[in-house]
Amino acid sequence: MVSHLEQYDVVVVGAGPAGLTTAAGLARAGIRVLVVEKHPGTSIFPKAAGVRPRTMEILRSWGLDQRVYSAGQDVRLELGIAPVLAAPVVAVESLGAPAAQYVSTMSPAPFAFVPQDHLEPVLLEHVQDRGGHVRFGTELVGFEVDGDGVRATLRSRSGSAAEYDVRARYLVGADGPRSTVRRALGIEMESLGSEGRQLTALFGADLGRVVSDPPFALYWVTRPGAEALFVASGRDRWGYGWEPGDGDPTTPTPEQLVERIRASAGLPELDVELQGTFEWVFGAEIAARFRRGPVFLVGDAATRTSPRRATGMNTGVAAAHNLAWKLAWVLRGWADEALLDTYEEERRPVGLANGLRSLQQREGAHEASGLEDFGVTYVSAVIAPTEHVEPPATVGERATPGRRAPHAWLDVTGRRVSTLDLFDGRLTLLTGSAGGDWCAAAERLASGGLPLAAFRFGPDLPDPDGSLALRYGVGARGAVLVRPDGFVAWQAPVPSGSRARSLGAAVSLATGRAEATDVAGLSA
Repeated sequence: MVSHLEQYDVVVVGAGPAGLTTAAGLARAGIRVLVVEKHPGTSIFPKAAGVRPRTMEILRSWGLDQRVYSAGQDVRLELGIAPVLAAPVVAVESLGAPAAQYVSTMSPAPFAFVPQDHLEPVLLEHVQDRGGHVRFGTELVGFEVDGDGVRATLRSRSGSAAEYDVRARYLVGADGPRSTVRRALGIEMESLGSEGRQLTALFGADLGRVVSDPPFALYWVTRPGAEALFVASGRDRWGYGWEPGDGDPTTPTPEQLVERIRASAGLPELDVELQGTFEWVFGAEIAARFRRGPVFLVGDAATRTSPRRATGMNTGVAAAHNLAWKLAWVLRGWADEALLDTYEEERRPVGLANGLRSLQQREGAHEASGLEDFGVTYVSAVIAPTEHVEPPATVGERATPGRRAPHAWLDVTGRRVSTLDLFDGRLTLLTGSAGGDWCAAAERLASGGLPLAAFRFGPDLPDPDGSLALRYGVGARGAVLVRPDGFVAWQAPVPSGSRARSLGAAVSLATGRAEATDVAGLSA
């Protein structure tokens, strides 16, 4: 029975990393957002742990990077292979983390190893600090779509379990691979491949005497009958995963689990504290659609990857970041509803590529060169068309429409900042040293309330040798427009004509108010 009705701009179903990232991006923009999660709190399992540089850049832009690093664990980002855990490691393999030399020049935020149950509380607190509402122990019963948005029926899983309705302009399903929201929309998942059923146990044990300091992130044990993967998950806490064979019990007892862990560790007397078990499928799949009307899918509800090379959670966070700023800008009146169509345009190809890549057995040049984090290229109706495509060897070095803007360190009024620190929450126009007319045009546009800032390389941003202006492709008089998510929307290396007209058309394009053909002649 419906007892009352509440009003929100957005309801997010699911409080995992993707759901909380969506909510954080919305709350930071002043959007009324409600997160509902059927479980009593954030995850109790470590699950994903590899936080890639692009995700850390997003968290850094929100001032959360140091808290996240502090919640992490010092590990060797490699796989150690041994007969049993207590035996010497006989081989080492890369886990696909980008090489340090690439990250140091391409990003202000290195890779972090942070178990998901340590990351989620940081995101949760940020959502709440920014005014977002979160209700645990609350499930989505169903929803109806009408001309005004969505009417969602919720139910508390404790107390009276009474149902009640909330109304929102938009609904976001971040409720995992078995998404209630996706099923209600009738959207199918397309399998990309599977390597079979897996079992994972979380346990506590003192293994410090047999593993290196710091430990490998993963240990693969090869002894026949005891093959398993040990996953570092915090001090004296480990994940233990294996693929059940034909002769293994469907649901092992705690005693059987302890004996198996001891056999794989090579420590018959190991004191093991079992903390939980779960079953899952080592595979990848993608939703046929990421949106239907005012309802969107994000995280594992949209794309599920295998755990290989830490792609899953990071794919979800990046997609959530993309969706959140677009929803916020439409709700604040800064962008047209058409902007929301580009969420699927931009993120589904990335989800598909990451899902397929996560099924590859071996690391390739893609990971080693940093393309995994910095080589994403968006092609959508709000990205200015360009004929220039960077070769892989120079990924992240030059600004190009559809690509993440390049990182460079700047000394601004005695503070060391990254160029990436300029972009969060607004459109940013970067111009050459003689770009005063661009800045004047930007100031006039911003006077109407649009979040738009302009900076000149040289007068406003240190660029003593002109190399930064060169990397951004603006020369002395050109300009480039960067979106709130740090991706380049438009570029005019050699401008002509009215700066006000060119910038107005570029902003209209980036906010879904114009067609790409409307600015094609204004970018050269």
